[in-house]
Amino acid sequence: MVIALVLIFTGVILAIVSLLSMIGSAPMLSWILPLAVGVLLCVVGFVLLITELLETWLSRGQKALVDGLQAG
Repeated sequence: MVIALVLIFTGVILAIVSLLSMIGSAPMLSWILPLAVGVLLCVVGFVLLITELLETWLSRGQKALVDGLQAG
């Protein structure tokens, strides 16, 4: 989960910095590429975070199912 949060944080910072450099009238390639990488890092971070949360949720459900079957 920590890796996902670091990816999201890094992506947001990279996107903000690239958007601020766009305002400073920098050449197009110098702000488009970091913006694309920042958005990609955010997307990968969110996918990783959702995957980890679903995995944790399923593990809890499986444990509850096993406990219920053993009790019955």
